Amino acid sequence: MNQSRSVVARIRRGADRVLARGMILALLTWLTCQPAFADLPTIEPPQSGGGSGLMGQIKGYLQDGIVLFGLVLAAVAFVKVAEAGLSTYSEVRDKKATWGQFGAIIVVGVVLLVAVIWLLGKSADIIL
Repeated sequence: MNQSRSVVARIRRGADRVLARGMILALLTWLTCQPAFADLPTIEPPQSGGGSGLMGQIKGYLQDGIVLFGLVLAAVAFVKVAEAGLSTYSEVRDKKATWGQFGAIIVVGVVLLVAVIWLLGKSADIIL
């Protein structure tokens, strides 16, 4: 008799565990399936507008990407001019180059930077 009570008690405890685990699983499944109502920021539309609809947005982002690539190109040109100026200055200090060559590198570099920035502004006006 005692043994049958312990068997029944074990079965009851096992059933309680299975029921508790099933309820926890159901609760977690229900919580996972609920939509997340996070207060996310809205996506900024492209600067150029581009039109309405998905293709218009893609066109606008593509135009903005082209302008951004132009800005990166201008930054690379600035770094290259600065690098050329520093290397020429180093050569002048080592008496391998003259001050005239250094001045020519700086003047040509500044003209190059002004031209790149001017062309970038014109292309941005055309694209946007």
